[in-house]
Amino acid sequence: MALWAASQSLRGPALQEMFRTYEMHQFHIEIRCTFANWIENQFWNLKQNRDEMTAICFRDELLSLLRQQAQQLETILTQDSLLQWSRMTKYIEDFSNRFQNNPLNLLEIVVECLETESRLCQEAMLTLQRTGNSSEWNDNNNSTNICSTTEDIGRICSQLQLVTIETENDWKNIQQLGENLNILSYHWNKFLTEHPDCRYPPVAGANYTSNQNLAFKQRQKLWNDMLEIIKCRRKSELTITENFTKIVDGVKLLHSKILADQLFEWKQRQKTLCGIENLTVKHCEELKQIQLWCESSLDAIWRSKILVEQVHAVCDKNLLPNNEPVKPRLDIMFQELENLLCELVKETFIIMKQPPQIIKVETKFAASVCSLIGTKLNALSGLTDVKAHILSESQVRSIQTGNFPPDLEASGKILNSCKPMQFDSQTRMWKVDLTNMKIGRRASNRGDEMVTEMKFAVLFTSEFTIQNKKILVQDVSLPTVVIVNTNQTANAMGTIVWDNYFSSPNREGFEVPKEVKWPNIAHMLNTEFRNRVGRGLSDENMQFFSSKLLGDVDLMKVDLSCATVSWQKFIRTPLSEFNQPFWRWFYTIMDVMQSNLELKAIWCEGFFVGFITKERAKEILLGCEPGTFLLRFSSRKPKAISICFTKIDEMGQKVVEFPQPLDEKNFTVLKTLSACLIDISQFVYVYPRCIPKEEAFRSHINRAAKQSKQVSDATSKESGENGIYDDSLFWRLTLNGSSNSDSTCATPAPATPQSMATTIENDCEMPDLSANFLEHNITDELNIRENLTGEFSDQASFLGHASYDNSVM
Repeated sequence: MALWAASQSLRGPALQEMFRTYEMHQFHIEIRCTFANWIENQFWNLKQNRDEMTAICFRDELLSLLRQQAQQLETILTQDSLLQWSRMTKYIEDFSNRFQNNPLNLLEIVVECLETESRLCQEAMLTLQRTGNSSEWNDNNNSTNICSTTEDIGRICSQLQLVTIETENDWKNIQQLGENLNILSYHWNKFLTEHPDCRYPPVAGANYTSNQNLAFKQRQKLWNDMLEIIKCRRKSELTITENFTKIVDGVKLLHSKILADQLFEWKQRQKTLCGIENLTVKHCEELKQIQLWCESSLDAIWRSKILVEQVHAVCDKNLLPNNEPVKPRLDIMFQELENLLCELVKETFIIMKQPPQIIKVETKFAASVCSLIGTKLNALSGLTDVKAHILSESQVRSIQTGNFPPDLEASGKILNSCKPMQFDSQTRMWKVDLTNMKIGRRASNRGDEMVTEMKFAVLFTSEFTIQNKKILVQDVSLPTVVIVNTNQTANAMGTIVWDNYFSSPNREGFEVPKEVKWPNIAHMLNTEFRNRVGRGLSDENMQFFSSKLLGDVDLMKVDLSCATVSWQKFIRTPLSEFNQPFWRWFYTIMDVMQSNLELKAIWCEGFFVGFITKERAKEILLGCEPGTFLLRFSSRKPKAISICFTKIDEMGQKVVEFPQPLDEKNFTVLKTLSACLIDISQFVYVYPRCIPKEEAFRSHINRAAKQSKQVSDATSKESGENGIYDDSLFWRLTLNGSSNSDSTCATPAPATPQSMATTIENDCEMPDLSANFLEHNITDELNIRENLTGEFSDQASFLGHASYDNSVM
């Protein structure tokens, strides 16, 4: 199988040539891969004996193996095995038809394909030797570069494969020399039996007959031949021992780059995806590449272990030049390979899909665990069940120090937490999907610690048995918060986000900093919003956040790179403008945007200004054409969108008006936001692109029409025939167009840019625009006012009703 392993390291034109060779001869590469070891064992015999009898035996044995494989696949009830069984059945039929009467053709095809593989591998080895000695592991990375490059790791894997092949060839040479030495030893003993006088070397000056002189010459020749073979064998033993050292050094370097760098960085990037349920395509591709590297390392380790054991058995009496026995060095190499194998098995047992970082008690949750080398390891070991346990911070600390917690259920119990690993044909991994886990109970909080700030972790454990040696594998999940009520979600997510972004990679337990610099906070807010909503935040949005978290500071005088934000202010302290802590306000907006597809699309298309102050919105609109409006998030009303616009009042001056914010109810149940905006005639152009609103939002109305009708029909059935969703009724958001100063917010347009900065706007609000005026298509506004008058006895009761909140903005 050494040749096939080397062929897998081919890249570029060499790999393409290999595939073309197999395609040209219609010898299926899947057969080459499935029976690689058997085919290579036959290769040497096929090269020497290209007769018809050899070809018939090879054809019959190959067809027998194919039929056995098909029978095994037929008993496995999985989709992948069914497809593989179908392909194998076609291969059997194809080979039977093509080579039944011409077995020599099959022999020639196999020999040519394997000779091509061998030639390409040798050329690749020569190329590596020209560009750099394959016996030396050159690290081209700078010490400051944390993440190893793909090219460097690929080069090391190729070199490792080639050195392993060289070592296997050295072992074959040692075996051949041993066989030659046995033959010479047989002739030596036979010679001494036939010529007992030649048991000892000739004595100098003694007179011997011609026959005796001839016998002594034969003796000397046999002796010299044996010495030469012994010398060559010792040289090969030295070479193979040095190659073992090179392989161990190469694997160590490979592990440092794959396990300590690439896999570590992959796990760090997994933190930033905590809000995304499934891994991104790029993240999955990165893991597949790491898997291939790990399999390459396992292949080199396992093949080297076998070789060390074989060489160890024949090197009892051979000495190195410094008189050091070979066996002790081989013992050291074997132990190092064992340690590297153990390290690889443990480090490649990972959580592929993290459990939710917010888990509600008595609610199902899922996670996926895999072994990156499970595909190859399955043939070498026994894979057992994977079990999940919930751990407290103190238990996590114990695991970090190497002390396994004695009572794994002290912090709670997870139901449905045990399942065997299985092969996943899509990922080519041995993995387990624990899809029905549930926390039955958890430890209660101690002292003044809040429930939403208590962090737990899920520990996944299993046990692999390799050659009667048990290896315990485990991986600890990202921190998770266990809640009992969905109202705790926002604060719990704040705890998780702070931990994911600001914790040190090598921390103890769940330690996090109490204060974080503003640039790191800004990066976190932008990344979270972009991952959940689809587009990041603008610089103006960041200025808005900095003013809320850092206070009203002069950005021209204060260095924000040195400013810090405390955990207390971020998650606990209510801000006066929001009437709640900053994170809770930000999270509720982000949650609405993530769950509402229309709002999400509008944000991604750039029609949301989003997070800006009221004063900044006024300043922007005063510089725009009348009828221009912008969308921003309300600071005071949770989950609401504030719409402000500019128009020309009766005095001919440009004014800015701020209607009541639209809350989630208005644009999710009653009408889409796009429909609301298009129905209002005073809204003409949307900022910042300043294009007609129809051009910006018409596509969203068409897209949401069917969904809105389904919602309306369902609600009509619940409300009865006279419900507000009757087809004969429609909603219209009414703007008060009068010049009454009590109902408009007007600001004269300044004549010059200098005067614009000193303009003062009346701080008042528009009447509620949120669908409070229901109108039949044949009813006028007077009837609506009469209905409102009937419901509210006086103006004071109307203004005091929840539907008219003049303070919310």
